[in-house]
Amino acid sequence: METTNEQELEHIPTIKERGSNVYKPEDIKRWGVERFLDAVSPKEPFHFGIEFTDEENRRMDEVLEEEKNRK
Repeated sequence: METTNEQELEHIPTIKERGSNVYKPEDIKRWGVERFLDAVSPKEPFHFGIEFTDEENRRMDEVLEEEKNRK
């Protein structure tokens, strides 16, 4: 296992650099999960360009609640 200093020096490639969002579990373990998530997670909220009406949001909340109660 590498030391903390070696983990901090090793570059974690971004999704853009890799061309995909697939990372090997052994790489994530080597980098450390918290450091990995800090490196690849969005720093600010992102928007998909889809906007829902208040009624659509209300209905989605109802469906999610129904699904949660089924379990």
